[in-house]
Amino acid sequence: MTSHGQWRTFLHQCLVHRIDVAEFKNLSRLLFKRNPIAPSALIDALLETRLATGVKWDPLLPLYIDGLCKMGKVQISTILVSLLKHSSIHDKPRSPAADSPQGKKKHNCYTLMTDIRVIQDAMLAVSTGHAPKALSETTGTFSAIVDWIHAVVAWHNSQMSASQQADGLMSSPDAVSLFESLGILLAAVSGTEKGLQVLSSDSNEALKVRLGHALSAYLPLCVDLSLPLRNRLDALQKEFNLYGEPPSKALGVSTLENLNVNGIQFEASIIDGPVINSRAGLYVYINAMLAGRPLVDDSIMLNYLTNRYGGRYDVLIQEMITAAFDVCSNAMYRNESSRTMFLFRSFLVNKLPSFFAAMLAASMVSLPMELCISHALSRLDPNTFPSFSQMFSMQGTSVLSDVRQEFLFACASHKLIPESSIERLLGENPMQALPVGYNKDDLVSQINTNPERAEQLINEIEFTEGNAGAIVGAITEVMLSLCNQKETMTLKNICNALSRRPQALDVILLFRSPKQVLQPLCALLDSWHWDEDQGESQPVYDEFGSILLLVLAFKYRYDLRPYDLGIVTHDSFVVRLLERGSSSQKLDELSEKQNKHLGSWIGALFIAEGISEETMSACSPQEFYLLASTLFSQSLGACEAGKLEFDTLKGGFEYLLEPFLLPSLVVALTWLGNHIWEMESDPSIPLKALHSLVSPSSISGEAKEIHRTVLNITARSLEDQLKDVRTRHPSRTDIKPVLDALEPCLSFPRTGSCHRSELESWTAHAGGGGLLGSIRSTMQSLLIWSTSPDVSMPPPSYTHRQIMSGVRMLGAVRVLSALVDELRMQFDANNGDLVLDIAATIVCAPLAESFALDLPKDPGPALPRAPLLTLRDALALLHDAVPKMSEKDPARAEAVVRLYRRVSALMAPTAQVPNLDMNNIIQNMQLGVGGPDQMNLEPGGAGDAVADEANLDQMLDNAAAAAAAAGIDAGVGQGMGGGLDTSIDDVLNAADMAVGNPEFLDLDMEGMF
Repeated sequence: MTSHGQWRTFLHQCLVHRIDVAEFKNLSRLLFKRNPIAPSALIDALLETRLATGVKWDPLLPLYIDGLCKMGKVQISTILVSLLKHSSIHDKPRSPAADSPQGKKKHNCYTLMTDIRVIQDAMLAVSTGHAPKALSETTGTFSAIVDWIHAVVAWHNSQMSASQQADGLMSSPDAVSLFESLGILLAAVSGTEKGLQVLSSDSNEALKVRLGHALSAYLPLCVDLSLPLRNRLDALQKEFNLYGEPPSKALGVSTLENLNVNGIQFEASIIDGPVINSRAGLYVYINAMLAGRPLVDDSIMLNYLTNRYGGRYDVLIQEMITAAFDVCSNAMYRNESSRTMFLFRSFLVNKLPSFFAAMLAASMVSLPMELCISHALSRLDPNTFPSFSQMFSMQGTSVLSDVRQEFLFACASHKLIPESSIERLLGENPMQALPVGYNKDDLVSQINTNPERAEQLINEIEFTEGNAGAIVGAITEVMLSLCNQKETMTLKNICNALSRRPQALDVILLFRSPKQVLQPLCALLDSWHWDEDQGESQPVYDEFGSILLLVLAFKYRYDLRPYDLGIVTHDSFVVRLLERGSSSQKLDELSEKQNKHLGSWIGALFIAEGISEETMSACSPQEFYLLASTLFSQSLGACEAGKLEFDTLKGGFEYLLEPFLLPSLVVALTWLGNHIWEMESDPSIPLKALHSLVSPSSISGEAKEIHRTVLNITARSLEDQLKDVRTRHPSRTDIKPVLDALEPCLSFPRTGSCHRSELESWTAHAGGGGLLGSIRSTMQSLLIWSTSPDVSMPPPSYTHRQIMSGVRMLGAVRVLSALVDELRMQFDANNGDLVLDIAATIVCAPLAESFALDLPKDPGPALPRAPLLTLRDALALLHDAVPKMSEKDPARAEAVVRLYRRVSALMAPTAQVPNLDMNNIIQNMQLGVGGPDQMNLEPGGAGDAVADEANLDQMLDNAAAAAAAAGIDAGVGQGMGGGLDTSIDDVLNAADMAVGNPEFLDLDMEGMF
């Protein structure tokens, strides 16, 4: 038998007998010594073996390929070339004749799921520095990716032609995942040292031309599919001039010098018009702060307002009050959810008065506050904010009359106005007595004396009485003290109370950054000391789980990154849990200690009468949580293999519904959802297990609230996965009950994601232009409203989700271009100075990603970051192009220059408030750490930690290295939420789920027991 034949026999036997990859590698080494084989022939033989088995998806196949790659026997470029040669992406749309026996025989088996997984493994190899090792391999990899892209584009075009509809990629989720994976692989290779050398070398022009052709075919489909990956590849294309044409002759030095001189002269010739602070400006800014996760960083907000108004504090206060009421009015007319209405209302009543009090104390100025407030209230729409007496003549009208009173009460509580002014400002007697004002230090003392007082105060955080700042200050100060003292029993009760009140978390972020709240908790979880002789273990599990659950609630409600949590290294238990907790491990990947723990827990759940003290004392909570997914994987696998009765499985899993173990279901349910999504076989058993955990037949009263928090965290991803499974299996009836149980929890995330109906209305804009056209239309509405700033009229419909969606779907460059187009048009119509303020505010408005921009330049071994390319970044890039732009389109160049100047003026660092005297603030206002009116004036706000999640983000961060060298920090941001999520994390995760790794479950239950 030939060497090729022996290898084919060997590979076939490995697949048939389900030899795991570790054993495969050992056997392969022996065969390599006896029968050497060329790398390309080896991969061909392995892929040909797939045809013999006829299996649509075999998870061992990509594992074998990855194993050979890690052994150094094959290179990524070789794998990609052979993979494409055998891929079903070449298959044409099938005719009726193809369904004949002869046609079926000729038809290759479906390979896209395998193709995706192999390409993903290549992505990980590149991102972790394992490949490519040589320039020749890098060149070959680029060439193979180009061929793949052309093949996928050709498949897309053939599918559209066959159906006579605009289906193409969108008709196949696997094709979409393959398409995305290729783009990410290209970005990853481009970001390596060897990749940059290849792209920068003049000797590789032919390859760069081919690569340019591929990108020109790829990028338009990114737009069609709303893929934010375009941002990275767009930057790559521009940086290396990858447009499919040989580079033009470089400009001479004298020409460049003349161009720069001309650009400087052009910019110097532009004379700025009058600075106008439009009513729409602050309206947009406050909307942006509250569109998703509250981004109310006092230092950033104070800096912006100081630049905007200078020393005119009276105007600043009037316009801030008016804008906050305008935001509430807009939310009511837009029928925003009660949760969103609450946040806007809490900002107006709880945040603004305390902010004003601290600001005025810092500046040591005296203002006629009653006059300022009176002028602001006079600008409100009386139909939206009527007096109490007017309400009786407005039957059936949705009104916000009590908001005015709540705001005035809060102003009085913070000594901005005397209590006697409330009646005059309301125009009538208040409907109730002035609430009692709280002092932070008094509250801390109360909690220390009576720990139960903390839970009472947490229930009051959601009151709109102006006391939320004092309560948040007291609670967070007590939590910090408890963390330092490691007094976890009281801390557990506080964490439980916060976890079950999601809106309380929103209010906390009006006064504190996530890092201020969560860094002490994460540090405590990371350093949790476990002593087997410390006494009863169940209370320790209970306390650990409650603290961890609050961290997870914050993380998943606001899509926080490690730097938001205050975590700086990969050694953190919390980071390891977030990155790998929902992934199961094979038994031979576990340490001896982990195997022992796993066996003990399986025995306790499914054999013994319950979970013994011995089982818990031998296994720390950190070790248990990192094993939870593997515990589920092996137990469920044993049930699917017939080694464990389902009733026994269900009974064992019910132990996890006890309060001290319930938080572990966050990672376990995440693993279970992925497992169901990945399954090619009948998912009945996993679905039954999921239903029993989502809707348990019985659960203790104490556990119900914790269970609800667990479902809040996991419901959105589970829903997406189950809906996709239902699409593949429309006749199944066991999915709907689970979806129904999850439905009340779907609104938990607060990330600024738009609703599908909103996106459809923006993209189907009546004036044309899609999403960008709708953004320009919104600017026009804001302009019209701002032309009559003193008229009492409702604001135009606005949500900053529209801008965020544009940036995250189309990229900051295209959104900024639309803003500039509108600005230029309005300059021609003599409205430019007013629109300039609106456009500048949109550019300056905070994004969650903005909080990571002030991280250290060289974080060293800390967690990396890959923030979004913001509108400010895009404006800086566009401003650099002004010299060239001024020659072709001077009007547009002038609009860019004026916008750049305005944004720079608004965002310039300031000394905060003139005559700032922090000692005076602390003495006179008791604004120490956590004070009731504390201003969060820490430099950098929430972004002075380092790090973003590693792994998948890192590969794209590397891919942007070339662009970053030129000042481009191109990135792709977070998803749109729900079924519209399109972040790179989600692209990678979705692609990973598309093929998964449903390894053969190798738990020998009898042996373990």
